[in-house]
Amino acid sequence: MKVGIESAEGVVKVTVTTEMVARLDDRILHPVYSTFWLGYHAEVAARRAIEPFFDDNENACGTGLSIHHKAMAAVGAHVVVRARVTQIKGNRILCSIEARIADSDVILAEGTQEQAVLPTERLAQLAAAAHH
Repeated sequence: MKVGIESAEGVVKVTVTTEMVARLDDRILHPVYSTFWLGYHAEVAARRAIEPFFDDNENACGTGLSIHHKAMAAVGAHVVVRARVTQIKGNRILCSIEARIADSDVILAEGTQEQAVLPTERLAQLAAAAHH
């Protein structure tokens, strides 16, 4: 990994769409930003934070995600999901996650996301050996 990752940050800005509402199968449960989509955007923000610091032969895979969804966001709301590197232990990188309604004090969610950085070749071997 390259120098500077210790203070890296990644951001995802989204507008909540009807596709992002809470669903079970084809049924809408709640017409608000779902925890599923929030988790996806947290993963993307964390990856954006760390990927620029990989060496040419490195890649990463997610090893953990914890999200505490604290408030709701309606369709049309502008959401900012921010990931900040908070800890590096060996090849494990932990990012803090915060999601807010843009331009407000409303915190939608907080959590953490962890990734393991490995040689690209090793990740390819692990993927090839994955259970079918």
